[in-house]
Parts: sequence; C-alpha cells; structure tokens
Amino acid sequence: YKGAKDRIRMGFMAINRLKARTVENILEERKAGPFRSLDDFIFRMDLDINDAMALTKAGCFTNLAPSLSYREIAMRIACAFSAEKTKLASQPPIPMEPISTEDQIQLEIESFGFPVSQHPLDPYQSFLHGKVIQAKDIPKYEGKSVNIAGVLITRKVVATRQKEPMEFVTFEDKTDIYECVMFPNTYNEFGDLLNWERLFVLRGKVECAFEACTITIERIMSLTKIVEKMTAATDHKKSTEPQTKVA
Repeated sequence: YKGAKDRIRMGFMAINRLKARTVENILEERKAGPFRSLDDFIFRMDLDINDAMALTKAGCFTNLAPSLSYREIAMRIACAFSAEKTKLASQPPIPMEPISTEDQIQLEIESFGFPVSQHPLDPYQSFLHGKVIQAKDIPKYEGKSVNIAGVLITRKVVATRQKEPMEFVTFEDKTDIYECVMFPNTYNEFGDLLNWERLFVLRGKVECAFEACTITIERIMSLTKIVEKMTAATDHKKSTEPQTKVA
C-alpha cells in the first residue's frame, strides 16, 4: 500500500486469487511502456481467464476504459481471454447500465476481503446512531463504561505473570483508531469471537494515562449478528401484529 496524493494505491498481491506469476508477467510487460487503453492491455497480455476476471473485479481496468461501465469491461475481458483476440477490435461496446452500489461493494469484498469505496461501518450507521460513542470522543469518558463500534485492525495475545492469556486489540471507527485490552476472564469468554468476525460492538471502561486512552473490554459482540437479531425481531413483531380490518 502506497500513498498517492489523496488516495491509497494498492498492490496487485492484495487481490484475492490472483496468481503471483500473472503479476510478474504484467510488471515485465509494463517495462516496455505503460498500458494506454483496455485494448492495449488485451493485445499485449496473455492471461488465464480467471486472472483476467480477478483483475476486472478489482477495478484494475477502470482508468484504462473510463467511458465503459463495469459490465462492458467485464464483457470485453471475457471475450478477449476466452476467444480469439483478433475478433475484439471489430466489436462495438455493448451499452450496459452501471452496477449498483451494493454490487460494487460485493465485488470489492470478493477481491480484497473488505470494501474500499466505503467504510465497513457505513451500512450500519442508522442502526448505530445514538447507541454508541465515536472513537474521537473516547477521552471525554475517562473512568466511564461506554458502548462503541469498531472494525478489527490488529490483535496480539500475551500471557500474564500467572501464564494466563490476555489480548491487546486495535479497532477503528470512522473517526479514529483506538486501543483495547481484554484481560484473562474476558479473553476466555470472548477471545474466540475475534477469529471469525471483524465488525463489533463492544462495551468497556475508558482508562487514560500519560495522555493515552484505552478501553478495558467488558463485553464484545458481533455487529452483524446483533443487526440480524434486531431485524428478525422487528419482522416477527410486524407479522404478529393484529391487522386492522376496513369495513
């Protein structure tokens, strides 16, 4: 990952299921000059169709074909790397509607394991509003227990002097990154949850020292599971409410 003005440039190896050999071939060919267009890439490269579609899903051709929608690019790539390349030049673009935001996010998750065009907590903002504090406000709650949402960033398990496991965990929300600690009792109860989930709502006490604040986790829950339960409960309530009959 590399900063580029107001953007972050991601390396090819961040793309799921893209073979290292394909990356090497692309970099080698690029030494002869940058790819000037989608057709230029197609005629200069010989790729496995699976690698070609992995690059497509990751958005690698967007700047090479700015006038084409994702579906148009995908169609051209599919035709190019599963049939005769020489037939491509005579094929006019097929007008297709842009993909939805939901589909775009799904493509990003498939390609990188996380969305890149929005923060992972964005879809849950309406649910979280008024229920959690923001990370940037953590110092205001020194000595108090708070509820806060977060995306798992890093974690490190260590042992106490009594050889009991505990864990230091880093989360972030849309406003800041924050540090947490799970002492042995909490780690034993909730530590396994961090192995299979990335979005959380946690409750803990804010502790501040030397101008740095951490949260001692008391309880941690999967955000997606909470939303699923709340949605199911709401749907059930609606289905069991008596219907008003109109005479």
